[in-house]
Amino acid sequence: MKFVSPNEISNVLTNIKKSNWPPLRWVVFGTCAVALIAYFFYYYLFPSLVGGLHIVPAPVTLDIAGPGLLDARNKVTVTARIQGYIKSIRVDRNDPVKVGEVLAELDAEDIVNQLIAARADAEAAKQVVLEARADRDRANAIAAKAKSDLDRKRELAEKGTIAQADWIATEAVFRQTQAELAHAQTTIERTIAQAASEEAKVKVLQVRLSEAIIRSPLDGVVVDRNRNVGDLLSPGTPLVQLVDPTSIIISARFDESAMGTIAPEQTATVHFASLPSVDFKGKVLRVIRQVDQETREFSVDITLDRLPAHWALGQRANVVIGALSPVPLIVIPQSFIARQNGRVGVWIFQNGRADWIPVTLGYPAGNEIQVVTGLHVDDIVLPPADRYSGEPIRSDGRSK
Repeated sequence: MKFVSPNEISNVLTNIKKSNWPPLRWVVFGTCAVALIAYFFYYYLFPSLVGGLHIVPAPVTLDIAGPGLLDARNKVTVTARIQGYIKSIRVDRNDPVKVGEVLAELDAEDIVNQLIAARADAEAAKQVVLEARADRDRANAIAAKAKSDLDRKRELAEKGTIAQADWIATEAVFRQTQAELAHAQTTIERTIAQAASEEAKVKVLQVRLSEAIIRSPLDGVVVDRNRNVGDLLSPGTPLVQLVDPTSIIISARFDESAMGTIAPEQTATVHFASLPSVDFKGKVLRVIRQVDQETREFSVDITLDRLPAHWALGQRANVVIGALSPVPLIVIPQSFIARQNGRVGVWIFQNGRADWIPVTLGYPAGNEIQVVTGLHVDDIVLPPADRYSGEPIRSDGRSK
């Protein structure tokens, strides 16, 4: 092996310095300049291809969301039709009840006594009618005899075999019996009317007595009880509140801008505050044709395919209705939304470059979202990037 001495190395370096080669810094500078010029020409003469979305309006199914409350179409507050003290209550909260089942009973001893007296009066009135009919039969027999005497003496009077005074007396007796017969008939009619009046009083008291027993008007569940035994219950004072579980609905509220989109039979998904992770499916029953003048919201009744195991009137829920748009809409994937300084916008392909524009969003549609203002037909929306620095780009508007 041959070793090189330090003097030989020094001689080689000296020869290099004396040669015509450029300094090392100029070589580095030239290389960077060439690379920068090449990048500039490639960057601006050959724009990069960026996939975009070509905007074409189309009918879509919007996810229209709004708050709701659990309610019922068939619910009733049970009260009394007569005033009285509560003698017994047979139901409590959450108890199921059937139509006609006894809920409570009022103390009605005074009505019972009045009913006994009324029945006695009605029976007495019937006896009076029988007596009046007997008097009419007696008056009818007397009138028949008087008519027979009148006919017989008329023949004698025509033959002149009886005195004129006798004929006049016989005729007077006949007229009197006719009057008594008419009076007897009138008495019968009056006593029948009085008997009917007494019988009506009996029926009224019977109804009042039956009203002392309060029964359920429907098949349902007791959701509230407002009175206890011994309380004075008056007409209009709540006793219990009943709800028919088969009539339970969700009353949801939406902005009036969605009124033309929501219609009966559309599907709905409901999430209760107590069960946020459970989906309850339902359908739109009807759209209430009234808008709140302050909130500018309208209500929609929604029926559920099934109820939560534990439900309560007034329970909060979030409702999402899948509604087909009545007209074609502009929608874009939600991933294309780009925010700048707290403003919502998108990048669009325009004049060979990417421009950011603000947009107004509407309702979501699955993984997409409605764009109300900002975009137009045939626009090309670009996927958001960390930044578009104004360089030229190309886009075919085909990706989504």
